[in-house]
Amino acid sequence: MPAPIRFYIDFVSTYSYLAVHRIDDLAARYGRTVDWQVVSLGHIFQDLKVTPPPFIPARLKYNTTDLLRSAEFAGLTFKLPETFPFDAKVSRYPFWSLKAKDEKLARDFALAVMRRAFGEGGKIGTAAEIADACAPLGLSVADIEAAAANPSAKRAVVEAMDRARADGMIGAPFMVLDGETFWGADRLDHLERRLSSAAQS
Repeated sequence: MPAPIRFYIDFVSTYSYLAVHRIDDLAARYGRTVDWQVVSLGHIFQDLKVTPPPFIPARLKYNTTDLLRSAEFAGLTFKLPETFPFDAKVSRYPFWSLKAKDEKLARDFALAVMRRAFGEGGKIGTAAEIADACAPLGLSVADIEAAAANPSAKRAVVEAMDRARADGMIGAPFMVLDGETFWGADRLDHLERRLSSAAQS
């Protein structure tokens, strides 16, 4: 069985929003699975001593235009939240709590959170806001609060950060296929070429 594609994202990452809608279908076309890993991109930038793009006015201006265009081409809505970047910590922990029990539910949670943040420009900073975004999944505020307080989820985030650093993560989304790394939603096409080549070999 081929190894899963490690797929690192952060809920505050705009380009991760584009990638989450493609990665699973892309992998499935070549008989691969995807191991979703939600990490703190801010800590990765701190490690690298890199200024995050939202704090560079020219980058923020360009990226906003590019994201609108890229979302249009992908058939997605895009709206930058009023407060950006925002703190996504409260939403990371529930993802890992859910993933320990149900991989699909964790992915659906991630998609719902990112749609609220970047598809609608909404807020995902509190348990109530997250639960509202995930209402179709049947998750209550109490569920989110319990998941966010789960010590095992906090350990999972730390362990995921260690994996990301070991894999050489420099931004999000960040993918690892059989030891080869790919950075950015615009590198999903490169990832697919590698998958195609591996499938033919």
